[in-house]
Formats: sequence, structure tokens, C-alpha cells
Amino acid sequence: MAEGLIRTFIAIELSPELNTTLGGIQNSLPIPSQAIKWVKPESIHLTLKFLGDTPLSQVESIVQGMEKAALACPAFTLSTTRIGAFPSLSNPKVIWLGLEGETDKLQTTFAEVEKNISRLGFPTDTREFAPHLTLGRLRENAGRNDIETTAKILKSAPPIPQTSLHASHICLFKSQLLPAGPLYTRLAQISLA
Repeated sequence: MAEGLIRTFIAIELSPELNTTLGGIQNSLPIPSQAIKWVKPESIHLTLKFLGDTPLSQVESIVQGMEKAALACPAFTLSTTRIGAFPSLSNPKVIWLGLEGETDKLQTTFAEVEKNISRLGFPTDTREFAPHLTLGRLRENAGRNDIETTAKILKSAPPIPQTSLHASHICLFKSQLLPAGPLYTRLAQISLA
């Protein structure tokens, strides 16, 4: 990475209690360890915008954009719903937990962040925003058998306990890719209106 650049993203941080609950959900899914790389529970968050390589000189402007976005966004509450997968349950590559509740307020927050950060030259995300918490990713070397086994486990998983997520602020994180997994450092925390 070039000097003066850091990898960053904007997200909603989860409570330690919710992170612990998500770890329990991961442990309840008997997916073979050779097939999946679980996200460390304490690293799970609700991503609003991935910025990628970011000049250090732009961090202050990003925080100002986040502050402007937050003025239009009240705090909100979501709850976990069901386990899903991208691109599909039959062909799982990314395993996630869906969210429901005040999703209109989440969509507003996403749109305000997108609008205020794209003004700084970051590309606008054209994909539809699908609120979810990523639990794990199938390993690149996972074979057809691993994928089929994972699909069966996901389709037969019992309903997960509904857990609340109260979003009262948005955060700017620095992401460092390390051999043991990514390390996230909070650079700024902005309260929602």
C-alpha cells in the first residue's frame, strides 16, 4: 500500500453482547472448518460504505461528511432475523444474518452517508443495499462437497434467536489485513441525530 494510504470503511458498531450472541450462532452451525472461515465475532459490524485505500489527508473530510450525514439520521433499532447466503442458500459463498425492524431509518442513514461521502470523490455504490451481518465466508479452496454440505446445514438450521441491535452512532474504521485476520481500529464515532 502506498505511503499515506489506509484502508477504511464506515459502519455501525455492534454491542459486545450482540457480538457474543453472533459467536454462539456461528458455533451452532456445524459447518466443517476446512470449508469456512468465520468472521471473529468481535469484528462483526454493519457496513454502510467500504472506502478502500484512503489518503490520510482525507480522513478529516470523511469525518465531516459523516457528521453532515448523521444530522439527517435518527437513531434506530433493528433485530436479527434469519440466516442467509450470497449468492444463494444453494450455492453459499458468504453466510450472513439478516436484519429487520426500522430498516427505513437504516436506508436513510446509508443514503446520507453515500451522498456525503461520494462528494469527496469516492465511487457511489450502485448495488442495492442489503442490510446484513457477515458471519463467515467459504474458503477459496472449498470443493463442491463442502459447498453442498454447507448448503444442507444452512437450509436445515433451526430458527435463530431474535436479538436487537440499537444503532446510535456511525463509525469510521481503519482496516489492516493481517495473517491472523483483519484488525479494525475505530478512527471516529459520530452520534446519530
